[in-house]
Amino acid sequence: MNARVTVTRIESIPSSLDVRHIDELSERARDCFYRVVSEGTPVAVDADVEAELAQYDVVKFTEYYRVSLTSSHASGHVTA
Repeated sequence: MNARVTVTRIESIPSSLDVRHIDELSERARDCFYRVVSEGTPVAVDADVEAELAQYDVVKFTEYYRVSLTSSHASGHVTA
């Protein structure tokens, strides 16, 4: 399943969310994350990167970013 990744900058992080630092991502996931942040638009990812990013609610980069995955094959929205 292919998904599109979007990120949203957030100010506060509820304690229930799983936060990871950008350095904890694999190189492929990190490259995808950088691309989404720099372009400001959703980016399509393969299944491996999708599975990795789906594990995290928030990624700490220069700011805190909420990670969202939208499946291109489903009508619903999945928030990681």
